[in-house]
Amino acid sequence: MIRRHFAGAVLAFGLAFSAPAVAQAPPPAPSHLEAAREMIVLSGIAQSFDSIFVEFREGVRQTFGATRPELTKDLNEVVESLKPESDAKRDEIIVTASEIFARRMPESDLREVSAFFKSPVGRRYNAFRTQALDEIFTALQPWSVQTSNFLFDRLSEEMRKRGHQL
Repeated sequence: MIRRHFAGAVLAFGLAFSAPAVAQAPPPAPSHLEAAREMIVLSGIAQSFDSIFVEFREGVRQTFGATRPELTKDLNEVVESLKPESDAKRDEIIVTASEIFARRMPESDLREVSAFFKSPVGRRYNAFRTQALDEIFTALQPWSVQTSNFLFDRLSEEMRKRGHQL
Protein backbone atom coordinates (compact mmCIF):
# COMPACT_ATOMS: atom_id res chain seq x y z
CA MET A 1 0.00 0.00 0.00
CA ILE A 2 2.84 2.38 0.79
CA ARG A 3 4.21 1.85 -2.71
CA ARG A 4 0.97 3.11 -4.22
CA HIS A 5 1.16 6.38 -2.31
CA PHE A 6 4.79 6.85 -3.14
CA ALA A 7 4.37 6.25 -6.85
CA GLY A 8 4.03 9.98 -7.54
CA ALA A 9 6.94 10.83 -5.29
CA VAL A 10 9.14 8.17 -6.84
CA LEU A 11 8.28 9.40 -10.32
CA ALA A 12 9.07 12.98 -9.37
CA PHE A 13 12.35 12.03 -7.71
CA GLY A 14 13.26 9.86 -10.68
CA LEU A 15 12.80 12.84 -12.95
CA ALA A 16 14.84 15.02 -10.63
CA PHE A 17 17.69 12.54 -10.47
CA SER A 18 17.75 11.94 -14.20
CA ALA A 19 19.27 15.36 -14.84
CA PRO A 20 23.08 15.53 -14.86
CA ALA A 21 24.63 16.23 -11.48
CA VAL A 22 26.10 19.68 -10.88
CA ALA A 23 29.55 19.47 -9.30
CA GLN A 24 30.00 21.58 -6.17
CA ALA A 25 27.15 23.95 -6.93
CA PRO A 26 26.62 26.67 -4.34
CA PRO A 27 23.66 26.13 -2.02
CA PRO A 28 20.37 27.43 -3.42
CA ALA A 29 19.13 30.84 -2.29
CA PRO A 30 16.36 30.87 0.33
CA SER A 31 13.83 32.04 -2.29
CA HIS A 32 14.87 29.14 -4.52
CA LEU A 33 14.36 26.65 -1.68
CA GLU A 34 10.97 28.20 -0.90
CA ALA A 35 9.95 27.86 -4.56
CA ALA A 36 10.96 24.20 -4.46
CA ARG A 37 9.08 23.62 -1.21
CA GLU A 38 5.95 25.27 -2.61
CA MET A 39 6.13 23.08 -5.71
CA ILE A 40 6.55 19.95 -3.56
CA VAL A 41 3.47 20.84 -1.51
CA LEU A 42 1.31 21.94 -4.46
CA SER A 43 2.28 18.95 -6.63
CA GLY A 44 1.19 16.43 -4.01
CA ILE A 45 4.66 15.04 -3.33
CA ALA A 46 4.43 16.19 0.30
CA GLN A 47 1.03 14.51 0.59
CA SER A 48 2.71 11.25 -0.43
CA PHE A 49 5.01 11.58 2.58
CA ASP A 50 1.96 11.98 4.85
CA SER A 51 0.87 8.48 3.92
CA ILE A 52 3.74 6.97 5.91
CA PHE A 53 2.01 7.70 9.20
CA VAL A 54 -1.38 6.56 7.90
CA GLU A 55 0.13 3.28 6.70
CA PHE A 56 2.01 2.85 9.98
CA ARG A 57 -1.16 3.43 12.03
CA GLU A 58 -3.18 1.00 9.90
CA GLY A 59 -0.41 -1.59 10.00
CA VAL A 60 -0.24 -1.43 13.80
CA ARG A 61 -4.03 -1.76 14.05
CA GLN A 62 -4.12 -4.73 11.69
CA THR A 63 -1.13 -6.52 13.21
CA PHE A 64 -1.88 -6.05 16.87
CA GLY A 65 -5.65 -5.71 16.61
CA ALA A 66 -5.88 -9.28 15.40
CA THR A 67 -3.25 -10.81 17.65
CA ARG A 68 -3.46 -8.64 20.80
CA PRO A 69 -6.93 -7.06 20.97
CA GLU A 70 -6.45 -6.25 24.67
CA LEU A 71 -3.79 -3.70 23.64
CA THR A 72 -6.04 -1.80 21.22
CA LYS A 73 -6.80 1.20 23.45
CA ASP A 74 -3.19 1.74 24.54
CA LEU A 75 -1.83 1.11 21.05
CA ASN A 76 -4.20 3.68 19.54
CA GLU A 77 -3.23 6.25 22.16
CA VAL A 78 0.51 5.64 21.71
CA VAL A 79 0.30 5.66 17.91
CA GLU A 80 -1.61 8.97 17.95
CA SER A 81 0.94 10.42 20.39
CA LEU A 82 3.63 9.66 17.79
CA LYS A 83 1.94 11.86 15.14
CA PRO A 84 3.99 15.01 16.00
CA GLU A 85 7.20 13.01 15.68
CA SER A 86 6.01 11.61 12.37
CA ASP A 87 5.19 15.15 11.20
CA ALA A 88 8.71 16.28 12.14
CA LYS A 89 10.16 13.40 10.10
CA ARG A 90 7.89 14.35 7.18
CA ASP A 91 9.18 17.92 7.40
CA GLU A 92 12.76 16.60 7.22
CA ILE A 93 12.11 14.82 3.92
CA ILE A 94 10.30 17.86 2.55
CA VAL A 95 13.40 19.95 3.28
CA THR A 96 15.59 17.31 1.60
CA ALA A 97 13.26 17.09 -1.40
CA SER A 98 13.23 20.90 -1.65
CA GLU A 99 17.02 20.97 -1.71
CA ILE A 100 17.11 18.28 -4.40
CA PHE A 101 14.64 20.08 -6.65
CA ALA A 102 16.31 23.46 -6.02
CA ARG A 103 19.65 21.99 -7.15
CA ARG A 104 18.10 20.42 -10.24
CA MET A 105 15.65 23.07 -11.45
CA PRO A 106 15.93 26.83 -11.82
CA GLU A 107 13.77 28.87 -9.47
CA SER A 108 11.78 30.23 -12.41
CA ASP A 109 10.89 26.69 -13.54
CA LEU A 110 9.82 25.73 -10.03
CA ARG A 111 7.55 28.78 -9.91
CA GLU A 112 6.02 27.80 -13.28
CA VAL A 113 5.33 24.29 -12.03
CA SER A 114 3.70 25.75 -8.91
CA ALA A 115 1.62 28.06 -11.08
CA PHE A 116 0.38 25.03 -12.99
CA PHE A 117 -0.69 23.28 -9.78
CA LYS A 118 -2.48 26.46 -8.66
CA SER A 119 -4.36 26.65 -11.97
CA PRO A 120 -7.77 25.04 -12.48
CA VAL A 121 -6.29 22.23 -14.58
CA GLY A 122 -3.54 21.65 -12.00
CA ARG A 123 -6.12 21.41 -9.21
CA ARG A 124 -8.16 18.98 -11.32
CA TYR A 125 -5.02 16.92 -11.96
CA ASN A 126 -4.33 16.71 -8.23
CA ALA A 127 -7.95 15.76 -7.54
CA PHE A 128 -7.61 12.49 -9.47
CA ARG A 129 -3.83 11.92 -9.25
CA THR A 130 -3.92 9.52 -6.30
CA GLN A 131 -6.61 7.31 -7.79
CA ALA A 132 -4.91 7.32 -11.19
CA LEU A 133 -1.56 6.37 -9.65
CA ASP A 134 -3.23 3.58 -7.67
CA GLU A 135 -4.72 2.23 -10.91
CA ILE A 136 -1.38 2.56 -12.70
CA PHE A 137 0.37 0.71 -9.89
CA THR A 138 -2.23 -2.07 -10.09
CA ALA A 139 -1.73 -2.32 -13.86
CA LEU A 140 2.05 -2.10 -13.46
CA GLN A 141 2.38 -5.25 -11.36
CA PRO A 142 1.19 -7.82 -13.93
CA TRP A 143 2.69 -5.78 -16.78
CA SER A 144 6.07 -5.85 -15.06
CA VAL A 145 5.97 -9.63 -14.65
CA GLN A 146 4.78 -10.15 -18.24
CA THR A 147 7.43 -7.81 -19.63
CA SER A 148 10.20 -9.45 -17.60
CA ASN A 149 9.08 -12.91 -18.76
CA PHE A 150 8.88 -11.73 -22.37
CA LEU A 151 12.36 -10.19 -22.23
CA PHE A 152 13.84 -13.28 -20.58
CA ASP A 153 12.25 -15.50 -23.23
CA ARG A 154 13.68 -13.27 -25.95
CA LEU A 155 17.11 -13.30 -24.28
CA SER A 156 17.04 -17.10 -24.10
CA GLU A 157 15.99 -17.33 -27.73
CA GLU A 158 18.76 -15.00 -28.91
CA MET A 159 21.38 -16.75 -26.78
CA ARG A 160 20.30 -20.14 -28.24
CA LYS A 161 20.87 -18.67 -31.73
CA ARG A 162 24.44 -17.96 -30.62
CA GLY A 163 24.91 -21.47 -29.32
CA HIS A 164 24.35 -20.83 -25.60
CA GLN A 165 21.82 -22.54 -23.37
CA LEU A 166 20.62 -20.54 -20.38
